[in-house]
Amino acid sequence: MRQYALAAAILALSNSALANTIEDTVVNGLNKPAIYYTDIEPHLKKVAKHPSVKLEQIGTSFQGQALNSLKIGTGPIKVMMWSQMHGDENTATAALMDFLSFITADENAQWLKSWRQKISLLIIPMVNPDGAAVQTRYNAQGIDLNRDAKALRTKEGQILMAAANQFKPDFGFNLHDQNAYYGAGKKGKQATISVLAPAYNEAREVNKSRGEAMQFIAHLAKTVETIIPGHLGKYNDSYSYRSFGDTFSEKGIRTILIESGAYPNDPNRQIARKVNRVLYKKTIDSLTSGEWKDARISQYHAIPFNAKDNWVDLLIDDIIVNSELGDYQIDIAINNKGPINNKGPSPVIKELGDISSIRQGYTSLDASSLSFKAGNSFVLNKSLTLTERSYKNILKQGYSCFSGDMNKLKNTSKWPVYACKSIFTSIPSLHAPAAFFLQADGINKYAILGTELINLES
Repeated sequence: MRQYALAAAILALSNSALANTIEDTVVNGLNKPAIYYTDIEPHLKKVAKHPSVKLEQIGTSFQGQALNSLKIGTGPIKVMMWSQMHGDENTATAALMDFLSFITADENAQWLKSWRQKISLLIIPMVNPDGAAVQTRYNAQGIDLNRDAKALRTKEGQILMAAANQFKPDFGFNLHDQNAYYGAGKKGKQATISVLAPAYNEAREVNKSRGEAMQFIAHLAKTVETIIPGHLGKYNDSYSYRSFGDTFSEKGIRTILIESGAYPNDPNRQIARKVNRVLYKKTIDSLTSGEWKDARISQYHAIPFNAKDNWVDLLIDDIIVNSELGDYQIDIAINNKGPINNKGPSPVIKELGDISSIRQGYTSLDASSLSFKAGNSFVLNKSLTLTERSYKNILKQGYSCFSGDMNKLKNTSKWPVYACKSIFTSIPSLHAPAAFFLQADGINKYAILGTELINLES
C-alpha cells in the first residue's frame, strides 16, 4: 500500500496550495428549500466556459426542459453522478454546483491537472426539471423516475439510462434527499447523511463490484464522521427491481447511494450540502490515489442502519390532560407539513401516547408540570395583519385559532394560522390541529402553533 500513501501525500501537497477549501466553496443563491432549473442554468453556463468542461444537452424532459450533462477529464476511471431524479430533493444539486465551482476555480488548476487524465467525470445535475419546477417527487406524467429503470417509459429515465450505457461508469453516485425523521441507529442522532451499496438481486449477494462499492462507502464514511460525528446512517439493502441504483448495480457499476437528511437548526440542509461537496472531492482524490482500497467491507456493515421515524419536529413530554373522565399524562408529537420541503397544510398532532421512549424531538419540552389547554376562537370582523408581535399578543389573550372571514386575515409572521373548526377538542386528539396552550396554575405559559413552541412569558 506504499504507492497509495505516496500518491495521497502528493495530493495533500497539491491541495495545500488551494486558495479556497472545498468546505468553503459555496455558490450563492442556493441556500433555500427549493431549487429549480432556472437557479442552476447560469452556473452551468459559467462553468462551461472552462476549457476542461464539456456541457452538453443530452435531451429534454416531458415538458421540454433541458437535461444537461457536464463532462470533465479524459481518464480511464469513469465516475458518473446524477441528482434531483426526484424533483423535490434539492440538496445534492446545490452541492454539485459548489463542486463544479471548485473544480473550475483558477486557483485550483493544479489540483484539476492532477486528476483530469486519470478520471473521467460525468455529472447530470437535474434529471427531473419538471418535478423540480413544482417541487414534487414525480415527473410531469406523475411517474417516479426511480421506479422506471426497467420499463423506461419516461423520457427522463431513457436519457439517464442512455447516458450510463454510453459512458459506462465504473462508479455511479445516486444522489437523493431523505425525510427529516430518520435516525442513525435507534435513538441515534439525526441521519444527516445515509448511504447504501444497492443490491443487484433478491438474495442481496455481494459480488466484486458491489463489494468494492461497499469498500468505497466505508472509506467515505470516515470523512462523514469527521465532519458530523454520529450523523451517518445506512439504508436497508432490500432489492428494488425497478430502481436505477439496483439496476446499475446489476450492470456491474459500483453504485453508491448518498441520501441527504436533516441536521438541527438547518432547514435548508446546508450541513448535508457541505458534506456532499466534500465527499465529491474526496471521491476524486481517493480514486486518484487508490487509498479507498484499504477500506474493509466490515467497516461498511458497521455503519448503523437508518431508524425510521426516530425523530419528530416537536415532542412535548408528559403533559397533563385534565378530562371529565379522569386526568392522565401523555406525550404529544407534531411534525412539520412535509417530509422534505415542508409542503402542504399546517401541521396536525401526529402521535399521542408513550413517544419519548423511542423517539427524539428536534425541539422538546418536559411538560410534566404543565397541562393541556385548548384555545379560544378569535373572530375576524375587520382586516387584521398578523406580525409576530401582534400575533403573540393575541395568543397571550388565549386565542389559538381564527373564525369569521379568513380573507380579512394577512399573516406576515413566521407562525402558522389555524381556522377554528369542530375538530378542535378539549383534550389532545390524533390528527387535530396543532394549536393549543400549555398551562401552569391556570396561566398559559406556552403556545403551540404547528411545530413552534412559543414562550408567552418572554
